[in-house]
Amino acid sequence: MAVEAVLERLRPDTLLVSLMHVNNETGVIQPVADLARELQSTPTYLHVDAAQGYSKVPADLTAPIDMISISGHKIGAPKGVGALVVRRRESMDDERPPLEPIMFGGGQERGLRPGTLPVPLIMGLAEAAKIFEREHARWQAAALELRAKLLEGLTSERFHLNGDQDHVVPHILNISFEDVDSEAFLVTLKELVAVATGSACTSASYTPSHVLTAMDLPDAVARNGLRFSWYPEQAQTLDVTELANGVGKLRPRA
Repeated sequence: MAVEAVLERLRPDTLLVSLMHVNNETGVIQPVADLARELQSTPTYLHVDAAQGYSKVPADLTAPIDMISISGHKIGAPKGVGALVVRRRESMDDERPPLEPIMFGGGQERGLRPGTLPVPLIMGLAEAAKIFEREHARWQAAALELRAKLLEGLTSERFHLNGDQDHVVPHILNISFEDVDSEAFLVTLKELVAVATGSACTSASYTPSHVLTAMDLPDAVARNGLRFSWYPEQAQTLDVTELANGVGKLRPRA
């Protein structure tokens, strides 16, 4: 989404804009840094869902974003821990976004929530963040290597890459194979590779991806979109030739 498209939709009473940093189905990176700089001169706050982009596209998140939510398991931290980073606005006399608690009973975090802190989970998130920052260059190179290997191995197949490939993270790929039903792919090749027809949030649904549909892609493309995502260590174990052969066998015979 272009920054201008967001700004055109602002009204005088718009309190908040909430935007994904990286789309979890296509891997497309949204221009959150540019949008943050534009909104700083307005009374509208910006929240960024950085579950997919945190530590992976770190420069964007140094922009003056009012609120950033992250999920620890995306960078190797224990499941069940995340964070909401809240920034004061210098242009508004260091004012914080007007957050209200959704749980009551204690005064932790300046009255925003009750309950005892899960110290092991918090320390796991902190350590994972340190490790990912230290290993970021190696992670990116390995993720790009697997991406190139996958695309090169599939050159004999007819497919459509979904999303702007000039603005994507290296570890997510959304592909629609021509004449190959996505559900048949999942069932037939499940022993070789684990992929999804959408995000984990909608894994129980067999309807076309709402993300691909909103991109105005043809119905056949949107309905058969397959989401590949990986951790770099998987580069050594993926047999791309076998994957390509499996896709070929799923095509209807002429």
